[in-house]
Amino acid sequence: MDEPLDPDLTHASLVHDLNNIFETITEVAELMSTDKHWKTLSATLRRCVVRGRRLVGAFPDRTPYLAAIVEDAIQSNTDYCNAARRPRMLFERSLAAGIRLPGTAKDWERVFVNLFLNAVQAVRKPGKIEISVETGDSLCITVADNGPGIPPEILPRIFRPNVTTKTNTAGRSGLGLHIVASIVKENGGRISAANRETGKGAVFKIVLPKV
Repeated sequence: MDEPLDPDLTHASLVHDLNNIFETITEVAELMSTDKHWKTLSATLRRCVVRGRRLVGAFPDRTPYLAAIVEDAIQSNTDYCNAARRPRMLFERSLAAGIRLPGTAKDWERVFVNLFLNAVQAVRKPGKIEISVETGDSLCITVADNGPGIPPEILPRIFRPNVTTKTNTAGRSGLGLHIVASIVKENGGRISAANRETGKGAVFKIVLPKV
């Protein structure tokens, strides 16, 4: 009987094959950069390749500082809005410097990218996302938007897999917020979702142990 593949080998093989895909995208971006009409999209593709390589572990992970991770997630969101011709989001940050998160930077980048994309995919016009943090015995990170909010019937199961607030679900897996909740839980934290008490919009709160 054939021996099962070593899980580490399987992961390494996946990274290897994804890097081949990233190389192809990089080559396309290089070609596009020679045309002034495509320079902006070329830069977007290059940033996406860098992010993809970070997420699969092709680059050494960095220290997970909150402010830097949020900035990378904002750039990813902006690139998505530009490429998909979605309404641009205004970001307001209230983040003290030097706040470190538990776990890995690449996981936390996934958290904030998914939270931001969840907001931008829900709005039909330019909106605003506010990111703030409170420190004490624990870290409390708040991500709030001014979109339509979360339907009350979905709110209790918003972090379950295959649950989505989008009416057009073509190409949507409904896994974004489930990924967010899973990463938060793996790092000893908890996450909650609610609608704003005044005005429209959703509010996500992440509570984590201090590092």
